[in-house]
Amino acid sequence: MPCLLIALLILIRSYIADMNETPIVEFGAHFKDSARCFSCMSRLYEVVWPSLSYIYKRPKNFTDDCNGDRISKNRVPIVHCDTICVSMYEAPNIAGVRIGGHIRGCMKDVLIRGFNETIVSWYRWMHRDSCRSYRKKELFKLEGEHIDESTIDVCTCYADYCNGNSSGENLNILSFVIVLSLKILLVLFY
Repeated sequence: MPCLLIALLILIRSYIADMNETPIVEFGAHFKDSARCFSCMSRLYEVVWPSLSYIYKRPKNFTDDCNGDRISKNRVPIVHCDTICVSMYEAPNIAGVRIGGHIRGCMKDVLIRGFNETIVSWYRWMHRDSCRSYRKKELFKLEGEHIDESTIDVCTCYADYCNGNSSGENLNILSFVIVLSLKILLVLFY
């Protein structure tokens, strides 16, 4: 039975160590009152960057590592963000094929003209985590020939690495491990 307890403690320790792996960061001091956000775009955006550079700011990295549901802190650069982290997903239709692309970063570092402040305020981006689809022409403040009627899924959050991992998923797994450990301890000692 003590071996089982030791195995559980090792499992918890390795899970916590995985959550705290060392991220890729720019040189400099730690920033207070900021969240660490992943900064990347899927590689498909790099191919058409000349056409997108009037809308988006260049991310720290173009990589398909940006596409995952759980991004490695060792493979995707981060930025320190004093606003909120965003994660955006779109699946444009190119020649009848849907191709998914992800954009992640700090809210103030994603769009050249910034996000539509009415939407940011109305949907309370700065006050709560959320995920929702928006029409690009409204969210990006597109005008004239650049009007795009399609939608983009946007998730907003304010916590370290929240735009690359499901923070709820991490909390659920950790909670499960702790509850399971407590139940095993109760069975062993009572």
